[in-house]
Amino acid sequence: MGLVIAPAINTGTFGVPPQDAGVASATVTVGQQLGASVGTSLLSTIFAAAVTSYLTAHLAAARLIGRQALIGLARAHGYDTTFWWTAGIFAAGTLIGGALLRPGPLRPASTPPPARERATTAPADASREPAQ
Repeated sequence: MGLVIAPAINTGTFGVPPQDAGVASATVTVGQQLGASVGTSLLSTIFAAAVTSYLTAHLAAARLIGRQALIGLARAHGYDTTFWWTAGIFAAGTLIGGALLRPGPLRPASTPPPARERATTAPADASREPAQ
């Protein structure tokens, strides 16, 4: 988490004037908190729907294996389904992040990229007369 949150806040507040840094930081933090709460709600809903659908589909098996075993299998199915949804969400986030984020260090828009350092040597001009 520490390898993600600090660079995310740094990137989110990059280029903001010093007088607006507090507002920019708060906006990034609110976005992270909202994303975390919506993500938790989404995954909880996926888990509950998977457990419910498993129980509904396998209700007849409760007479054969017992109610507790069926509930355990339904929970395992819910965890499995939620895990795969989470993996898909992370994969999509990786693809989107890779497509949108540019490589290299961050530079303000007004700063030109540094020029490549080359040793420039001017050829000696033999036709010039030496200074006296």
